[in-house]
Amino acid sequence: MRADNRIELAWGPGESRAALYHGDRLVELFILRGDSAVGSVYLGRVLARAGSIGAAFVEIGSERPGFLRHAEGVSDGDAVLVQVKAEARGHKGAVLTREVSFAGRWLAYSPLRPGRSLSRRLPEDERQRLSALLADLAEPGEGLVARTAAAGRGADEIAAELAGLRADWRTTQAARTTATGPTVVWRPDPLVRLLAEHPEVSDLRIDDIAARAQARARLGAIVGDGPVDRARLDEAIALSLDPVVPLPSGGRLVIGMAAALTAIDVDSGKGAPEAANREAVAEIARQIRLRGLSGQILVDFVPGEEGRKALYRLADALTRTVADDPLPAQVHGVSPMGIVELSRERRRPRLDEILCEVEWRPSARTLAFAALRQAITEAACRPGRRLALVAAPAVIRVLETQPGALREAETRIGEPLTLRADPARAPEDTAIMEIPR
Repeated sequence: MRADNRIELAWGPGESRAALYHGDRLVELFILRGDSAVGSVYLGRVLARAGSIGAAFVEIGSERPGFLRHAEGVSDGDAVLVQVKAEARGHKGAVLTREVSFAGRWLAYSPLRPGRSLSRRLPEDERQRLSALLADLAEPGEGLVARTAAAGRGADEIAAELAGLRADWRTTQAARTTATGPTVVWRPDPLVRLLAEHPEVSDLRIDDIAARAQARARLGAIVGDGPVDRARLDEAIALSLDPVVPLPSGGRLVIGMAAALTAIDVDSGKGAPEAANREAVAEIARQIRLRGLSGQILVDFVPGEEGRKALYRLADALTRTVADDPLPAQVHGVSPMGIVELSRERRRPRLDEILCEVEWRPSARTLAFAALRQAITEAACRPGRRLALVAAPAVIRVLETQPGALREAETRIGEPLTLRADPARAPEDTAIMEIPR
């Protein structure tokens, strides 16, 4: 594990924003909201079987039913315990599985699927050590996987993480026994899930004192006291929502999203096509991670004198640059029309799907959480004053349906925060005003 792998998290009520850095290089962006569905376990009800493909549609208490592959042995109306593998998108419901598992930094725990296995990336001596350790720790009927990050971890650390994962399963079972209808019975902690997905991180920095203390109580010494560059983070998110990405030679990438695919056009501008294509390869791999792009991705490089030979070289270079992506990404080759095709596994919505509605405009929910952050900042400059948050009705309606986030903001401010809807205001126009006591 590299010592300079860190996550910087800018806390906010209802929504926190985080960035993964390798040294000084920004690698990935995250939007953490407590109601994210990926990894959550639901008690669902089978609505209908898709008999020809062995699947089923399952009601889980969300707007659309989830899609359960491998639904053998269940019938319409059955209660079934499922876990979300991929969030709902567009008109499609969440992708579900009955193989419930709980991920830690060093282990993956499957209470319903017995067996033990180890990451193939572990060196042979560590495979032998961890195999013996898992054999000692496993209870009958449990499934355990030692992840790559388990290398060098002591028996006490592994056992402590396993105890926590078992506790998550007990919590899930207890909630299931009292659930009366399709509902969530367990939801992963966003920070724990983030670290499980990025076990190489050795330093987690949080800019809010209270949130940092809570995280340190759960996660221990990995929560450091270093600074968080909130301005750099906000700028990176804004740039990652812009469809145009400039290239050093004067060219640019133009990124367009549709429901079924992402199209990336390489434009050389006034520069040389070869330089733009060369620069685009590395920048495309970077933008894929920053923006959370997934599914089918089509790249239209600038045509050159060498024709398809150059495209094949660019496809090979792109294969090498996406090899470090923690999500499976594969370059499939060059289409008859000269388009380089690749795909990336989808686990969560793209950055723009989380933050925006259409045409790159922030959603009312995104603006509501931003308004709470603004109120906290303003309160620090006006200690002891009563404040009102004035915003468009759509933004105020979101805040009224997010009492937890509002309470968190009021706790930081130290005073109640009055909400006022102003129909004359644009959604992006928020004001923090002093009001008499």
